[in-house]
Amino acid sequence: MGAENYWPWGLSVDDLNADGFDDAFLTSSMNFPLRYGVNSLLLNEGGERWRDSEFILGVEPRAGGLAVPWFELDLVGADKESPVLEILQKDGADLKEFPDRVVIWGAMGSRSSVIFDLDDDGDLDIVTNEFNSGPQVLVSDLTEQTEIRFVEIELSGRQSNRDGLGAVVRVVLQDRVLTQSNDGKSGYLSHSSLPLYFGLGDAEAIDRTEVLWPSGVTQTVTEGLLLNSRIEIAESTN
Repeated sequence: MGAENYWPWGLSVDDLNADGFDDAFLTSSMNFPLRYGVNSLLLNEGGERWRDSEFILGVEPRAGGLAVPWFELDLVGADKESPVLEILQKDGADLKEFPDRVVIWGAMGSRSSVIFDLDDDGDLDIVTNEFNSGPQVLVSDLTEQTEIRFVEIELSGRQSNRDGLGAVVRVVLQDRVLTQSNDGKSGYLSHSSLPLYFGLGDAEAIDRTEVLWPSGVTQTVTEGLLLNSRIEIAESTN
């Protein structure tokens, strides 16, 4: 399927190109003392395979560089017996050539990410949590490049919990049904923002939306289903 990057941490899933198929963003790497590992942006090609797109879309190489100062060693004082010196020697370093104090650099690396519409322009953006550094804010310019179609579904529970967590939402189009579980968009140590985002591809209309609430209530909405809008659905008490 083309979905392996060999060094994954957090996984975030959403429809980054609004084509109706969920894509994946994988944060990667292990920082010092290991090499840099790229974050993977995998575009879902019609449910058939994943396409590596991080270099095409500007996620990699990261703008802030691949390494940062990690820590400083006092080689003639408190750190002269530090275990990290053994690592440096195994990597071929000649400690006799080092100054009394040395700054050790380490590879940048992301631990987790969230996907949501940060700038409220209709396409989805990515914010990462970096280990030992500030976050990356990856703002999509998709809506500046092309016209997209989407719908956001915001749930309000009454019998169920307030945010409708645990509900299953189906957006029914003429030729297919898009389904999402309202699970808070969980990833490693992260939760993406509600509401649910459905990319609609080339769909010209939404036939209906169905919600199976945690309470067991099944609710069908057929009115007010406008493209490129946020639809608020309050749980029926009937």
